[in-house]
Amino acid sequence: MRDRGILTERDREIIPNEPNNDRRPEVKTRVRNRIERLEEDLQILADHEPELAEKLRDTICTATEHNRLEDVLNDIQDDIAAIRENVDN
Repeated sequence: MRDRGILTERDREIIPNEPNNDRRPEVKTRVRNRIERLEEDLQILADHEPELAEKLRDTICTATEHNRLEDVLNDIQDDIAAIRENVDN
């Protein structure tokens, strides 16, 4: 059996691919509960396995920072497209 993150394999199928699935609200609730438990898990790791706690923090922070940078890049690209459109007209 393969280890998983917060999402199960079925969660990974339902969330992006089945927006009208009747089980979607149930999946969202379970995922929300797992996210809330992540804080407790992080505290346990910080107390007993600090290296793993740091790895978890780094992974989450890196992903968050990447998403922020991607949003900024998309905004810049939109601005450039609008400027080009204004110049062409």
